[in-house]
Amino acid sequence: MTRIARMMRRLGVAVLLAAGCLQAPVATATPMNRELGHVGRWITDADGRVVTLHGVNLVYKYPPFHPAAGGFGDRDAAFLAAHGINAVRLGFAWSAVEPRPGVYDDRYIAQIEDTQQVLARHGIYSLVDSHQDAFNKSVGASWDGFPDWATFSDGLPPGPIQGLFAAYTLSPAQNRTWANFWHDHPAPDGVGVQEHYAAMWSHVAQRFSGERYVLGYDLINEPWPGITQPTCLLDGCPDFTRDTLAVLEAKAMTAIRQVDPRHLLFYEPFVTTDFGSPVRMPNPTGDPRAGMSFHDYCLGPIRTCPGNGFDSTRAADTAGIVTEFGATQDTATLERVTGSMDDAMASWMLWSSTQNQLPGHSQQPPTGPDLVSPTGPIVRPYPQVVAGTPQGWHFDPGTATFDLRYTTARPDSGRPFAGDLRTQVYLPAADYPNGYRVDVHGADVVSAPNAELLQLRTTPGQSAVQLTVTRR
Repeated sequence: MTRIARMMRRLGVAVLLAAGCLQAPVATATPMNRELGHVGRWITDADGRVVTLHGVNLVYKYPPFHPAAGGFGDRDAAFLAAHGINAVRLGFAWSAVEPRPGVYDDRYIAQIEDTQQVLARHGIYSLVDSHQDAFNKSVGASWDGFPDWATFSDGLPPGPIQGLFAAYTLSPAQNRTWANFWHDHPAPDGVGVQEHYAAMWSHVAQRFSGERYVLGYDLINEPWPGITQPTCLLDGCPDFTRDTLAVLEAKAMTAIRQVDPRHLLFYEPFVTTDFGSPVRMPNPTGDPRAGMSFHDYCLGPIRTCPGNGFDSTRAADTAGIVTEFGATQDTATLERVTGSMDDAMASWMLWSSTQNQLPGHSQQPPTGPDLVSPTGPIVRPYPQVVAGTPQGWHFDPGTATFDLRYTTARPDSGRPFAGDLRTQVYLPAADYPNGYRVDVHGADVVSAPNAELLQLRTTPGQSAVQLTVTRR
C-alpha cells in the first residue's frame, strides 16, 4: 500500500492533486442558488450553503446617473465574473428616480434594471443602492444624489470650503438640510420628505422584486447626523441613531416589504462609523431578512471599522457586508484591508479609484486597471460557496498559499448537508500561473486539475474539512 493510499485509508480525507498524480472525477460547477438569504451572520443560498461575496461599486454620479451611460456593458460584466467578482453595489440617484414630488421616471429605473440584468447574465448579484454624498449640490455636495425639492437649508450658506468632508463638517446649509430631513420637513406638496423617500423605495423595489440575482436593497448611503456629529464620532450617538436614523430606514423597509417580501434589506449606520466610531445601529424593524451595509475607511493602524460593524451585526443576528472600502490604488493599503476582511470572513465591495467622479475626470467601469489590476490584492482566492460553516480562511500573497477550514454542519441546523452540494473556491490563474497543488482533508476534489473554480465534495462521515492550496 502506498503512503498516499495509507493516508487516505487512515483519514478517509487526504487528497494531493498535481499533474500526473491522482485523477479526481471532474464535475461541472454547482452554481449558487439565485435567491440569497442569511442565517445569523452568514449570507446563504437557498440550499443553505454559506456565500461569500467579493464585489465592486457601480455608482454613476453625473447625469444621466446610470452605468451604461459611462460605458458599462456586457464585456465589463464578463470581465468582473472572470476575475472572481460575484457582486455589485448598483447605485441610483433619488433625484433621477423622482424628479418632482410623487412623479417617477420609469425610463431611468429601467436603465438601472438593464444593468442589473446584464450582471445577472454573468451570475453577478446586485445590491440596489440609493446613493448620495452630502445630499445635494446646493449644500456643498459634488453631485445631486438627493433632489432639489427635498433640500431645505433655510437660506443658510453652503460654506466657503469645497470638498466632501468640509461640506459635512463645516457647511451650515449642509447640517441644516440634514436636520430638516431628520425632522421630516414637508415637501412642496405637503408630504414629508421621509414619506417621499419611503414611497420612492417602494416604487424602485417593485421593479426589482421579480428579478434574479438581486442580493437586496441598500437603504441609504452614508447618512450624516448633522450638528450631532461630534457625539457620533465619540460614542456612535445611540439615542439619535435609534430614534432618528432607524426611524427613517424603518419607513423604507416597511415600504419595500409591501412590494417585495423576499430580497434582503440592508440598513446602514451614520457615515461617522466609516472611520472607526462605534456602530449603534439596530435592525430598524427587526425584519428577519435584514443585514447591515457599512464601510471601512479606517486610516493607518486603526482596525475598528470592520470589527465594530460585525460586532453590531452579531448582536442583531443579522448579516453584514462591507459595501465600501479602498478609494485608493495603494496596493499595500488594499492588501492590508482585504487581508483583515479575510480574517473576519467578510463579504465586501470595493470602491475603485475611478468611482470618485469629478469634473474633467470621466468615470470608467471598474475593469482592467480600474479594478486595481487583475494581479492585485482585489482579485484573490476566496470561498465563494461553502457546504458547511466556515471557521476561517487566509491567503498569503507572497507564496500564493491559501488555507480554508470549515465544518460540514449546516449553519441553520448544525446537521450535515444532504445530497451532493459542493464547496466552491475561486483560485485566480494570475496567482497560480503554472497550476496549483491541493491538500485537503475531509473532502474530495471533483473539479478538473488547476480549474479556477475548485470544487470540493465532503467525504461521507466527515465533520470538518481543511484545505491548503499551494503554487506549483
